[in-house]
Amino acid sequence: MNRIYILLAALLANIALLSLASCSDDDNGGGQPVIECVRTTDPELADSTFTDATVGQLILIQGRNLNNAKHVYINDQDVYFNSNYNTATHLIVTIPSDLVVRGVDENVPLEIRIETSHGTATYAFHVIAGYPELDLYKAQLSVNDQGVAEMVPGQEVTLVGSTLHEVEHIYVTDLDTVPLYEVTDYAVNAERTEIKLRMPSNPIPDKGLFMVECYAGDAYCGFSRSPQKPILTDISSDMPIPGQRVEIYGKYLTDITTLNLGGEINIDVNTVETNENMDKLVFTMPDQIPSTASNGLITVATLGGRSTLQFYDYSRVYEDFDGNGTGMAYGWGTNHYCSYPAWGWAPVPETCPVKKSAGYFVYFDGFTAWWDHNLTINSKLAPQGIDASTPLNDIELRYEVYMQDQFTAASSMTSTITVLGKEKAGIPIVDRVTGQLMPGQWMSVAVPMTEMAPGVAIWGDLCAADLGGDNFKIFLGYDNTGDNVLIAYDNFRFYVK
Repeated sequence: MNRIYILLAALLANIALLSLASCSDDDNGGGQPVIECVRTTDPELADSTFTDATVGQLILIQGRNLNNAKHVYINDQDVYFNSNYNTATHLIVTIPSDLVVRGVDENVPLEIRIETSHGTATYAFHVIAGYPELDLYKAQLSVNDQGVAEMVPGQEVTLVGSTLHEVEHIYVTDLDTVPLYEVTDYAVNAERTEIKLRMPSNPIPDKGLFMVECYAGDAYCGFSRSPQKPILTDISSDMPIPGQRVEIYGKYLTDITTLNLGGEINIDVNTVETNENMDKLVFTMPDQIPSTASNGLITVATLGGRSTLQFYDYSRVYEDFDGNGTGMAYGWGTNHYCSYPAWGWAPVPETCPVKKSAGYFVYFDGFTAWWDHNLTINSKLAPQGIDASTPLNDIELRYEVYMQDQFTAASSMTSTITVLGKEKAGIPIVDRVTGQLMPGQWMSVAVPMTEMAPGVAIWGDLCAADLGGDNFKIFLGYDNTGDNVLIAYDNFRFYVK
């Protein structure tokens, strides 16, 4: 009997030791790794877990026995992690921004996999590249018996957008997003930026929405059976010099019927460049410019309607050196070929290489020597064509600039401009569209007025704060002397977005 008790005691002791060893392995992360959840690194959001994330997102993987991780795979792709942030219960990793996701490759597994020195753990997890967006649609419209262009059942339509991954359904809806019918014949391009679809045989509403349901969310794009009215959002230069390239930006810029400047000048629409995305028009400014009696607008008309933007709005001109600027007291400067008082601008000499212009302009021609290439005007008044309550963040200072040659002695050149007594230095001498210095060409510059006058909220406050004096200046800045620089400035104005 005693021998039986001794054997039983020994057996129980061995079981206890095995249990202790098992617990010890688990506590030290030596057991089977397990992923329990994924959350953010914010400890206050520890209870907020998720199974979806976006590329580039920092995530915390929580579980048991996760220490000694050798590899972390997301969508079966080996991703970098810092082992300093790897414990038995946590591993922190940033999802790579270039991770291949479902939608780009339909075969990637939707999971996180951690391989440790003592086992592997997997966890179902869905990474998305971002949320879908639709910008516009394209359709070749047919002309009906009444001569009206319209979309017809069964025709092809292209939706243009971004991140059109994992498309689940496409619907034509009314304006309240109530589905009218589903589109089933469609294909998404490899870049997930376009969807080519075929309209069903159902009647097409006068106005409606395309609704694309993706795994990550829904995207919408309005449409009309007849052509969409053009939308104009910006123009590269609203006071271009003759010969200057002008770009108009917006939506549905196709089937152009009219391009009019100021109600006075029609551009031959056959010379206007368009693009496939219907978001840009390009034309060359003719030798004629709108007069002071013009309507201050550029008008684009298409089969869908017409829209306008401000263009040669003389009521917002600060100085164009042709007598259309605001009043001043007097001024002075260096080699700028102007005379005073006020409206006494001298004609540009025939020897000036700047041949294309909208009239007179101020220019400086000579070697840089620390006090040159500058103009100062005293008591320049503010234009009257802007409402005093206009937010300053809706206003830009715009002007045209011309530099004959690329500088070489200096490594950088910039403009320092003062308007209404507010100065900004370091303004790049580059075109606002290309971002490049274009020697021998007129370029357009746009400076947000919030950068000229930080802390000022509205236009009226800016004007009220102007004390006059030397309140309009042009200075050329450079970091080394020795360049022979010919630079010209023209058409200083305020543009209201």
